[in-house]
Amino acid sequence: MAVRAANHQLVSCMISACEQRQNRDAVGLDSMQCLDDALCMKAQEGTTSLHIALKENFNPETTRMMIENASDEALAVQDDLGKTPMHYAVSFSQCTDVRVDLISLFIQRDLSAVQSKPRPKRTFLDLADKSNCSVFREHQKTKTIITKKFNDWAAKKAQSTSSDRTGESTTADKGNMTVWNKNSEDILLNLKLHYMRTRSAEMAISFLYGSNMSDVQIGFDYDRLPRRIIWNDFIKRFGADAKSGLKFDSVLNYVTFPQVEVRLKGRLADNERDAELQSGGGQLGAIGRKDMTYFFDWLYKKGVRHIIRLSVQDPGDAGEKVHGDWAIQQALERFIVERLDWQKTDLDPETILHVSSKALEIETPTSKDSKDVERLPNRQLKELCLRWSGSNAVLRAWSEPEGLPNLTQLERIYLFKPPLDKMLDGPQWINQKVHDFQERLNRNAKIIEGTQFESSDQDSQMPLEPRRIEVITRDAGTDVQLKTTSRDTPLSATSAPVKGVNSHRWLDSTSRFASEMMPFWENTLKDFKESRKGQGTPERVEDDVIIALIDDGIDMFDASLSNHVLEGKSFDYHDGKVRPPFSSARGHGTVMASMILRICPMAKVYPIRLRTYEGPDGKNQIDRKYAAMAVQAALDKKATIISMSWTLPMPKGSNDTKDTLHTVLQKAVENKVLMFCSSPDEGKFSELDYPSGPWPDNFFRIGAARADGTVFEWTQDDGITFVLPGVDVVKDQMGNSSFDMPSSGGVTNRVVDFKYETGSSVATALAAGLAAMIIYCVKASILAVKTANQNTGPIVGIAIPDNGGNLVARPDAMRAAFCSLGKKTHNNFIQVWEELDKMSDMLERARARGSSPEAKLACVKRFVEFGMKLAKEN
Repeated sequence: MAVRAANHQLVSCMISACEQRQNRDAVGLDSMQCLDDALCMKAQEGTTSLHIALKENFNPETTRMMIENASDEALAVQDDLGKTPMHYAVSFSQCTDVRVDLISLFIQRDLSAVQSKPRPKRTFLDLADKSNCSVFREHQKTKTIITKKFNDWAAKKAQSTSSDRTGESTTADKGNMTVWNKNSEDILLNLKLHYMRTRSAEMAISFLYGSNMSDVQIGFDYDRLPRRIIWNDFIKRFGADAKSGLKFDSVLNYVTFPQVEVRLKGRLADNERDAELQSGGGQLGAIGRKDMTYFFDWLYKKGVRHIIRLSVQDPGDAGEKVHGDWAIQQALERFIVERLDWQKTDLDPETILHVSSKALEIETPTSKDSKDVERLPNRQLKELCLRWSGSNAVLRAWSEPEGLPNLTQLERIYLFKPPLDKMLDGPQWINQKVHDFQERLNRNAKIIEGTQFESSDQDSQMPLEPRRIEVITRDAGTDVQLKTTSRDTPLSATSAPVKGVNSHRWLDSTSRFASEMMPFWENTLKDFKESRKGQGTPERVEDDVIIALIDDGIDMFDASLSNHVLEGKSFDYHDGKVRPPFSSARGHGTVMASMILRICPMAKVYPIRLRTYEGPDGKNQIDRKYAAMAVQAALDKKATIISMSWTLPMPKGSNDTKDTLHTVLQKAVENKVLMFCSSPDEGKFSELDYPSGPWPDNFFRIGAARADGTVFEWTQDDGITFVLPGVDVVKDQMGNSSFDMPSSGGVTNRVVDFKYETGSSVATALAAGLAAMIIYCVKASILAVKTANQNTGPIVGIAIPDNGGNLVARPDAMRAAFCSLGKKTHNNFIQVWEELDKMSDMLERARARGSSPEAKLACVKRFVEFGMKLAKEN
């Protein structure tokens, strides 16, 4: 009642009385419990006194007392809207300096909670409201709303003939907005950094971006990408800057690189050579390298400014080249780095101090009586991993006053001693020198801290305890961080010779048609855009067909995939990180993607990487929770087709995760999304298996066939929609490198490295590709008719409707389109060559005759007839 009545004096008095009695007796403890009960008590709309105090801008000092004395449970109370007190604390409408301090107090309370033992499963900061807004996104939402209102109001004021006083008021309001915007930046950055430091990547992504519709990355793990790379290819696949390719947050939770060799070609190589000549020679020695400078320059152009954990492998083993001091300084000088693990032996202390030297600067007063400020590098190094050769000279260089003691925020050093077979001195001598290093390091750090205090504003307080840098020694070869960053086997840079392929007539026919259809689509699209002067259709007929592939990721550097793989999304969370969608855990997703593109090379594949784990039977299994999130991600992307080569048994009983997976699949069914799934290789389809079990008629349930079209013995014909080739079909792309990458040479020869792949998962990918090709055929027919009619008048009596591409993408229409391609055998195998071979012959003849208007028109008429046949059931 006192809070609602805005009687802050009474509230302050009550809290102070409870605090004073707290340590006296049992009654004092009871009084604190009563205080917490009062803070937890709900009133109207489910609000507590804390909700009201923060919502109504209660007295700041009293509010601070309430937050300090509230239990974790009181801070986590949610009102009828699902909002915690902190949801109201972060409102942009109260973005004052005082409110920034209160939010810092909330962050400190959360830090205390996550550091307690046992650590709670979640705290008040992990709670989202009923609209699924975290406190971070709540602040962003209120900022957007209030900023728009202010801009609209200011625009009206500017247009009106107001008095001078009104003008002064507007200026004052603009000043308030300036302060609020500055405070808003601080609040968002502090929340982001704290949450990234204390939570897993999965939780951080949800906190910052919710369902992450824009696929923003909060980390970069080079993972299984090629260890030798042509830089032009890397940029082509991931984008050169923030406007293209991968999207990054300005703060990355982690960045990890193995040893990677970068080669420049063409203009990039010429430009670098010219720059070196102008500077009077290169900056590298005979055994120096600077590969990482390219990657960090790329990250900077992508908008990255702050890296919490950075790990780079640079050991220089067996005569390998290593990065010189200049290269490391160039790579890291523009980034704020908190935890550095550059794995080079005897890393130069001057190089370490150069980290962040050109990052966002901070201002500090030069004296007490002067308003002059000095701009200093924003160094935030808190943790260092150092590889040591055993030389005492290096330990002394690190610990001298000009060295690491200057890192004022340094808390911990992991010192990796050399292996026993490389030590020049005995263990006792080594241990003594490490002890001396730690003592000298902290002694000099204390001196520097005192000197800085004396030269700073005397109103600031000297820390109660001098800073002490912890030194933790590790033996070489026991670095867990090293093992996790280099856990994957590097991809080979060479190509294996092509082996014999068990060719199916089905595969020959579809591959040949794809090789003819791709240029026909490209030319049709080009002619249409030229005739419409770049203006598209309302139905977006000209847009790409997107296939969401829910699997184990896709190797974007596989030569067979060209540039047809989108950035994707990953739900493969391990060890606090998220493994990227642009690499594949077992190569399975890469095979599936190349199968799809073998049949439809125009399509775009959107990889959604799932977390897998080994089940009791030793087979890889997927997590139901992440399967639900993956399907939702495909719907959010508005994918035309979803391909899933996995099954999940329904759990016994009911639980939230089951409901989530069932609900999202139900939504996809209701939206008539084309979904393809594999038949189990051991057993038949069951109504008790996801994804298709509850909706057998709404999925394409695909089985595998032999070369003669009979069903593969590992699958059952019960419940199968169609049978496609799947036994002894080519491939597993095991390492096409973009280092001197060979050309693909055509659709039928896209794969250079492969092994035989069996089962219905391959058949499912082929079916998804065929569905995409059918949609492209209908789209091409629509665009060709529009272009031809505009140039020559009507060429057919009945045209396909403009939304024909959308209509044929419905499950029932697509089944009919499949069947229109050829005879369906008794076991649901479609002999697609009956129609596709005729169309391939026609397209090939038209291409051979040249591009005369008569030949083009005849080709268009014949192709439109084919497109109408595919779409006739729509």
